[in-house]
Amino acid sequence: MNFKFFTKPQNIIQFEGFHFSRFQCDQLYEMILVDDEIHLNVSLPDKLVFDYTQDQLIDGFMISRQLWVEGVMEPAFMNILHSLRYSCHLSKENKAVYKKVRAKFKHLCYAYRAFDERHCRPYWLGKMTGLLGKLQDGFKNRKSLIVKPRAVFLDYIWHEKGLYLLKREVNCFFPCNLKSFVKYFRKRLEIIKKELETHVTITAHEFHNMRKTISMIAATYGTFDVLFPSDYHHQTFQYLSTINGMMGDYHDELVEKKLNKIQNYYFDRFMIPEEIKNRLNTFAGRFIDDSNDFY
Repeated sequence: MNFKFFTKPQNIIQFEGFHFSRFQCDQLYEMILVDDEIHLNVSLPDKLVFDYTQDQLIDGFMISRQLWVEGVMEPAFMNILHSLRYSCHLSKENKAVYKKVRAKFKHLCYAYRAFDERHCRPYWLGKMTGLLGKLQDGFKNRKSLIVKPRAVFLDYIWHEKGLYLLKREVNCFFPCNLKSFVKYFRKRLEIIKKELETHVTITAHEFHNMRKTISMIAATYGTFDVLFPSDYHHQTFQYLSTINGMMGDYHDELVEKKLNKIQNYYFDRFMIPEEIKNRLNTFAGRFIDDSNDFY
């Protein structure tokens, strides 16, 4: 289980001491929008560098939290939830609004996994993000039996009091240090590398879990590129966004097969496309090799 009850909102940091400019927050959101863009001509830097201070890691979390806090109660999104109770159809503009809010939820989940000492997303934040994802899969594939009950529930709770537990959770943050940060990423990548080396085939669920790790790492390097712009961060981010985008496109096909009962998401196995597999192996191997100084 990769989420956890955070019952006592006791933080060791004063959130009020952190405020990022509108320009930085807009940049972060623009990064989120392109964290699955494919750049086949971009290579991985020759060496991955791990020289972040704890203050820089804290900034990575804080800007992600600010982006979420400022967008969670967007009125247009609340209207969308209400309309989905009755119809699976959304206009192009409303799909963009929905994607914007859900993207901020996902990004905050990634920030908790990357920058919090516990390296897991809070329980309600994780549950809500997953629910928003299932709702999106439902209306993208016009599955009213998936959409309507979830839309009814979300529409019912999407107000200040209804989201109390969720907001309470995100007032709890315990910053990790650099060693913990690198160790967590390395552990997740070792799991991927072992999976690729020991299994010729994989299930859609296992593929999705791999992609969640890559999405998190791509989002992290994208956040670094916003806060600490450099050619190194931008190149690493684009390499990861390419893997993320390729895996995302392939996963969309897997979800469609699942919803149309063509392929079982948890049991049917398939071979990972070679280009995706090669890029996963390259990044995982490079990260593991370059992080040896932490062990």
